[in-house]
Amino acid sequence: MAIQLVIDSSADVPRNLVDRYGITVCPLSVHFGEEEYLDGVDLGPKEFYEKLVAGKGMPKTSQVTPERFKEAFLAAADAGKEVLCITIGSKASGTCQSANIAKAEVEEERPEAAIAILDSNMLCMGQGYLAVLAARYIQEGWDMERILAQLEPLTQNRIEHLFSVDTLEYLKRGGRIKPAAALVADVLNIKPVLRVVDATTETIGKVRGRKKVIPFFLEHMRKTFDPEANSFIAIAHAQDREFAEALADAVKETFQWEKEIIFAEVGATIGTHTGPGVVGIFYLKK
Repeated sequence: MAIQLVIDSSADVPRNLVDRYGITVCPLSVHFGEEEYLDGVDLGPKEFYEKLVAGKGMPKTSQVTPERFKEAFLAAADAGKEVLCITIGSKASGTCQSANIAKAEVEEERPEAAIAILDSNMLCMGQGYLAVLAARYIQEGWDMERILAQLEPLTQNRIEHLFSVDTLEYLKRGGRIKPAAALVADVLNIKPVLRVVDATTETIGKVRGRKKVIPFFLEHMRKTFDPEANSFIAIAHAQDREFAEALADAVKETFQWEKEIIFAEVGATIGTHTGPGVVGIFYLKK
């Protein structure tokens, strides 16, 4: 039976890949005050960051509703397809719970429906990395059992999320760090480097100045990155393609990397907390 891949918009999978593989994307909601937008539908990354930089308040994101997932699942069932739904990590959002609610409702109405929900345990293009793998397995004709057997182990922190923010202003606005700490970091031009473990962030280092971010990334990758184990890597950025390409060039040179590099734009789910200028790299760890 054919398989329909469903993801939520927080995965930040590039539009060209969504279109190429026929992926269904269920959007989260983004709230700026009383205004509500659908992530990636009526508010793209460029417009989101323009509003974020211009505003003094903090936008909020809301999980995908069960109704949106249900609509996607029913459409797949009507087309005679199984569903593989890959969500943002459940520790970061209630989106996975929404997907499971929708699954239960659809399976009650349509006992013949076959729906698998996979909690990615990841964020941004970590989840997206998993989705791209799934899409390619589906294209190759793998069945659901084989796909899940391949992907489920990867949800246990096997995909590295390494990223750095350009400013702590938005973490301060969101109450994630104290104003005094943000001020000191900005005055000293300190750029924190973070990773994601179990869908939560942890700081693994700090550098003085943005020029030192890429060398830090490369040193970390020397310890954790196996070029032979990766068929592609992903680099995500927020309105800074130039820096993302500089990182890509450094990876190519350092690791003699000639395989695919997927460039993605960081959307509202992560961008709300990081602001513009964030850059991250995603790959299968050793």
